[in-house]
Amino acid sequence: MKTVQGLALRLFRANRFIISSSIFSIALAVMLILSMILFSFNAQDSLKEELRKTYGDMDLSVGFNIDQDKEISNPLINQIINNRDVEELSKVSITHVNVDQINEPIYTVGIENDHLPKSRYHFKKSLDDHSLIMNKGLATALHVQVGDKVHLQGRSFTLVETIHDVSAAGVAPDMLIMNQRVAKGYVKENDGSNAEATYMLISAKQDANLLSLSSQIKGYDKDLRIDIAEQDPTVQRNLQSLHTFVIILSLLVLIITALLIISNFELLLYKMKHQFAIMRSLGATTKQTRKVVFIQSTIINGLGVCLGFSLTFLSQTFIYRWMEKLFHFSSSSMYFNPTIAIIVSICSFIIIQLFLLIPAYRSTKILPLKTMEENEKLEFGHKKGRVVLFKLLIGISAFLIIASQDLPTRGQYGPGLLLGAAISILLSFFLILPVWLPRWLTWLLPYGQKIVGQEYYVAIKNLIPQVRKNSLIISTISALMIIAVFGSSLLKSVEDNEQTYLKNEFPTPIVVDTRLNGNTKLDSQELMEAAEQLPSVQHASSISTLGIVEIPIKDGWASFDYALVDFKRLHDQKLMPHVKGTNLDTTIVISKDFEKKNHLKAGQTIQLGLYSNEKQEVEPKGMYKVGAISDYMLETADVYFDLSNKDFTDVQFYRLFVSADQVDHAVKELEGLKNQFPELKISSYDQSVKESSEMIYQRYGIFIAVIAILVLSTIIGVFNSLANNIYSKRKEYAILRTMGVKPKGIRKIVLTQVTTYMIIGLCMGIIMGITLTYILALVDLKGVTAIDYDLILSIIGIMLLFSTLLFSYIGNKMASKSISLEIMNDNK
Repeated sequence: MKTVQGLALRLFRANRFIISSSIFSIALAVMLILSMILFSFNAQDSLKEELRKTYGDMDLSVGFNIDQDKEISNPLINQIINNRDVEELSKVSITHVNVDQINEPIYTVGIENDHLPKSRYHFKKSLDDHSLIMNKGLATALHVQVGDKVHLQGRSFTLVETIHDVSAAGVAPDMLIMNQRVAKGYVKENDGSNAEATYMLISAKQDANLLSLSSQIKGYDKDLRIDIAEQDPTVQRNLQSLHTFVIILSLLVLIITALLIISNFELLLYKMKHQFAIMRSLGATTKQTRKVVFIQSTIINGLGVCLGFSLTFLSQTFIYRWMEKLFHFSSSSMYFNPTIAIIVSICSFIIIQLFLLIPAYRSTKILPLKTMEENEKLEFGHKKGRVVLFKLLIGISAFLIIASQDLPTRGQYGPGLLLGAAISILLSFFLILPVWLPRWLTWLLPYGQKIVGQEYYVAIKNLIPQVRKNSLIISTISALMIIAVFGSSLLKSVEDNEQTYLKNEFPTPIVVDTRLNGNTKLDSQELMEAAEQLPSVQHASSISTLGIVEIPIKDGWASFDYALVDFKRLHDQKLMPHVKGTNLDTTIVISKDFEKKNHLKAGQTIQLGLYSNEKQEVEPKGMYKVGAISDYMLETADVYFDLSNKDFTDVQFYRLFVSADQVDHAVKELEGLKNQFPELKISSYDQSVKESSEMIYQRYGIFIAVIAILVLSTIIGVFNSLANNIYSKRKEYAILRTMGVKPKGIRKIVLTQVTTYMIIGLCMGIIMGITLTYILALVDLKGVTAIDYDLILSIIGIMLLFSTLLFSYIGNKMASKSISLEIMNDNK
């Protein structure tokens, strides 16, 4: 027994590089699997955390729609409280209360002092009948701080806390928060309603079924509107995206793991089979060779799994914390679950152990000569079968894509069909690669020889017969790029969609609003002139609130939205086309839709009218000339009138658009205008983008972290596989040196082979990653699908740079070794 164990360990010492490389490949494989599985659990928790940040601790929101003539009464509240599935209920009253300082009604929320509204509206202080909370922007506009008095409709309140403005979604709204008893009084005073609450926040018991509970509450009054936090459309879309992301990522991780293990174990299994054939030839029994196999595989596998477990723990503990500081996201839902990690590690150990033992045990049963013959196979079999299956999978994926877009139930089954199409595309690619690879290499041969030289010809000629090894390595590189492209495009698409929304909200770098809304007395001309006098402001233009303009049709008049603007200033900011002529008071600019609906062209005239409340009919206001047709209209207006117009003036100032090169300076200067115009509310595109990006990184921090870990681990695994592959050809390089190839030529051959692997793998991975991304993007045709080409190019550059440095060193090292020793290698 001791002899067999000693032999197993001696074989270890004789093959240190192969053993250490195999242990490292197992560690990377286990790390990839553990990271993926822990991510799937953590991602669910991350979404729950995001849901809690949005809705707080509530599960249901219950109330009546505004257009319903119904109110929440005490009997209804008592019925809901007495439901056995209800844990807690909190009343909320909504109204608008006039702030005396600016004489403007502000959106007001009345709450009770419990954790449900505190978590929902993100404040900490409890409120009595004389205390108040407001957003920071409103507090700044009112020039009040915590502890100051604020007067609302003649009553005095103390400001006890301010909450953050949410400007990431555009222009931040103003809000007051007060005690629910006080707000209920304002509801009665302002709206004439005796409602006990506008709606109720409900927390359900731990094991309650929310759908069943909402159905029970609906039974108390069929007109109740019940919103379930978990059923929020955004949350559902995020969950769907998460499931798709996890499935695709899991499949890619399994493929990468399998490829890493196969490509790295090929050298180990070759050595093991070779040694067992020699042992059998020397008289070793099947039992003895199996004992050697078991000892060696258990040590390699055990060390690899333990190392992988440790690396995962370190990455989850330290790298995530570092990324948390870098991207400012919360890692509270990103934790290392030791129970799950241990279970997965044990399962991985068993699977990898079988993967090692089965082929090795099989080789102990057959004759030594047969083992040696099988060991030298260089190609995959069943080429015709692969081609047929490839065509079948492509056909299936095409059918699934068409079905996902054309079926009446595309909304229900579309995502599942597209996911099936994406998986079919991936599998077809990995199946056909070994068939196509020799053709690609053969096609590259003459071009590379002309550009690089004779060494390229030798290097590629050496690769063409070794389809098995080459396909595994190239597939691993491709899978790495698919993960990088698919993962980064998810975040890039979210960022671009958010920026598209913000660009619509901010036609210019700075937007100035009024806190008084429809009650403002601001003079647009005076405000524009005051803004343009500031040193950092280049241009300023305004737009009014929307009014109704009437145009004649066959059966009477048709209504459209109009706005007052300054034609010249708006054109200077490139927000509308140039309007020729001097009679701007009788000129209009119309939208494309308005042009098509009314069959108008630039230069034509049209009669316009206004509805008279006194006469209860439309009054014609004369003929107006179409001065220009604009592709883009601000605030969804159909028609623009110039500020010089005297007929269509039943509107107020709405928004000021400010252009400036130095936005920060311009914002500070505009803040100074609040002394003259206290009601101004100033927002900048840059600040909104910054806050939006912070929110995105907070929300998707866990995705960024896991993608970074997977990509980094796979890159290391790829370099490990390439090093194994190069070292397995030491005898071939030694033979080339005997034929007169110099050390520089050996290094050039090594780099040529490695670079060929990298370029083919990277290109195929990018193509497949983009294809996969656009297939899955068909789920939401309205969204913007963006590819992060900067990140892709960065990964390509890093991989090519490090591969050149690493394998230049390896090539030099092999070229400096003794030819007589290297040529005695068994080519593995």
